[in-house]
Amino acid sequence: MSRGKPALMPVHVLNSETIGKIAAGEVVERPSSVVKELLENALDAGARRIDITVAEGGTALIEVADDGVGMSPDEVALAVQRHATSKLNSFDDLAHIKTLGFRGEALPSIGAVSDLRIRTSRRSSATGSELRVVYGSVTGPSAVAASTGTVVTARDLFGNVPARRKFLRQPGTETGYIARIVGAYAAAYPGVQVSLVADGRRGIATDGSSVDLAAAVGVFGAELASEALVLPPLDRDVAVPGVAVSGWVSSPRVTRSHRGTMHFFVNGRLIQHRALGFALEEAFHSLLMVGRHPLAVVRIQLDPALVDVNVHPTKAEVKFVDERAVCRAVQRATHAALLQQPQDILPEVRFSPPEPDNAWARQADLMNGRDGDHVGSALPAQSDTEAPLRPRSGVPVLRVLGQVGGTYIIAEGPSGMFLIDQHAAHERVLYEQIRGQIGEHGGDRQPLLDPLVVDLPPDELAVFDRSSDELRQIGFEIERFGDGAVAIRAKPAVIANVDLAERLHLILRELADGGAGDSWLDSVAISAACHTSIRAGQALSLPEMRELVTQLERTEQPRACGHGRPTMLHMSRTELERQFSRR
Repeated sequence: MSRGKPALMPVHVLNSETIGKIAAGEVVERPSSVVKELLENALDAGARRIDITVAEGGTALIEVADDGVGMSPDEVALAVQRHATSKLNSFDDLAHIKTLGFRGEALPSIGAVSDLRIRTSRRSSATGSELRVVYGSVTGPSAVAASTGTVVTARDLFGNVPARRKFLRQPGTETGYIARIVGAYAAAYPGVQVSLVADGRRGIATDGSSVDLAAAVGVFGAELASEALVLPPLDRDVAVPGVAVSGWVSSPRVTRSHRGTMHFFVNGRLIQHRALGFALEEAFHSLLMVGRHPLAVVRIQLDPALVDVNVHPTKAEVKFVDERAVCRAVQRATHAALLQQPQDILPEVRFSPPEPDNAWARQADLMNGRDGDHVGSALPAQSDTEAPLRPRSGVPVLRVLGQVGGTYIIAEGPSGMFLIDQHAAHERVLYEQIRGQIGEHGGDRQPLLDPLVVDLPPDELAVFDRSSDELRQIGFEIERFGDGAVAIRAKPAVIANVDLAERLHLILRELADGGAGDSWLDSVAISAACHTSIRAGQALSLPEMRELVTQLERTEQPRACGHGRPTMLHMSRTELERQFSRR
């Protein structure tokens, strides 16, 4: 039985409520979109202080209070009408726009999907005005007492479109997205005092002193106090005409595993631009380990006519008339900042292999010609039909031959050649050791001589609060230390010679993105094993490689790390002979 064609409705005009909800979807993607629009409006209004408060990831409450110029009663009434704006008069003005916003859709779009209140007053006004928009229904404005500036409060975001809420992440993750937006602007506008309070806890606080490094510390923590490199003015012979670059980058000693803390601003507006990121990182060539990225806040100023800001609904992307010139300016400024630093700025890399602890390790040493400190020259020959001695994992005894690219260990087995990913292998080893020690008291742990205090941004603090019990179970002893920091007092004994502050950031960042385990405890264990294991690009000695392979041989599931990535690849003797035309 064939299906009939769907019935078409006659052409008609949508009602205003539906139009409002559809239009809101272009601008209000998630709570952080609301915060971004309101923050940009506050900056356009000339604010010198902006206080932001959110609750439950922004769905319950978003409030942005500023001390800018404010609005008159007539202006606030127009501000919630579609296509009303104070920032341009005609389409031609887009080529010369110098403000952060111009669409005129933000406030009506936010009001279409929330309970929105706007309280505002101009400096010269005797009274202020308050206007309310409840899911598109406007009430006011009415006269109220108000300080100079504007306070915009949005409650119950997406309360009338519950389907949109289903696509949001956990409140802690949404708070993290908000913190990234606020932190980026707070760092890029050091002359504006910015604060963010999430669920009653202050996460970001800058002093408005106009000092870039002070703002960087207020956003990203004390680790940048001596590690943020100011981008200097370029000499005339290397400067790119028409493009001015300012801001800062972190030294190679402070890095992240993601590019989420590399922020670019064009004429004051936060943008996304892959080419700019690649240009900046190219200046760090050979100074960063593989998979590591710097922190940066880069401000780019150029003629507005040379950049198109009207290519994305939320103004997140732009097009340059001469993209290469802008990228060249960013790369040269970054390179100049790095040249001003001492040459010993590469991070120290160390690895201390675990010691053998049972008879199997000694037996494996003998099979591989590893008798104590004496290194044998060859693995005893075996035919393809002989059954090699195997540990419980089922992996045959392997003889380590060397390392490729500081990342892959080459080993020989009775049935061919193995390539072992050293990071994935060590992650598997640590994961099984951590899981094997999970318990009420957290297994074997090593107390620190002095507690290590780590500043955490709001999204990582939220994940820490959720994960503190699980972290204790796997061997950490970490507790809150003030509003925006934690103190590490002990670590799992199996973790050695790592920068605990850096690795804690990585663990919490991965957990903020959802984790990888079947349970939250398993996710914490997987993340801890991953981010405290040796890394790709780390040179190992032959004894270190042999010990790592021996440890991998003893695991129960040696062929994949906790994230499911393979730890090894195998090429059989038959395949080797075929590749070399011996068969």
